[in-house]
Amino acid sequence: ISDMVKYIFLTLWINGLFIFRKVGNQSMKKRILLLLSFVLLFIISCGKNPAVKDFEESMKVIQSGKFVNEVQTGLDEKTLAAISSAGKKITYKVNKTDVQKDTVTINVTMKSPDLSDIPSKLVQELSSLKPDQLLGKSEEELKKIGSEATEKLITQELNSGNLKYMEKTFDVIYKKNGNKWDLDPMANIEFLNMTSYGMMNLGE
Repeated sequence: ISDMVKYIFLTLWINGLFIFRKVGNQSMKKRILLLLSFVLLFIISCGKNPAVKDFEESMKVIQSGKFVNEVQTGLDEKTLAAISSAGKKITYKVNKTDVQKDTVTINVTMKSPDLSDIPSKLVQELSSLKPDQLLGKSEEELKKIGSEATEKLITQELNSGNLKYMEKTFDVIYKKNGNKWDLDPMANIEFLNMTSYGMMNLGE
């Protein structure tokens, strides 16, 4: 969106404030206030760097619980649903943004469910199975046993009354790639750990 369009909307917003102060009719004031709110949101949105917009949109997807449904994981629907529900418990706030020529650094504070014990609990769960529960099983059947155990453990953890959370402040780095801004995976280990709920233990 061009600077001229932003200028026009900013001018409308300022003029709207003067009109709002002069109007006596309460019903008309409410309508003007609503219009001013939309204009202000438009101005703020226009001022955001594309990388910041991408980050916020990505977080909306994760928090909606649809994130893992958009990725080919090889997991069954119940396991995906369990992991998705963890995303609904993530909260965050953007503290500041530093925009350089080819790099955008978004400093965020994020709170995420701590599921870092799930891999070790899964090993214990599967190790406790009797040999005759596994012998003669096809690859598909073994995969189902693992998925069901994973789904059960994650669901139990998320629904427990003493669910632990991780809360960290860190930088999310975007790099410019042609006309696009891409999340740099090698520079965002902390972000990936937080959005995988500590289960991946990246960088450790």
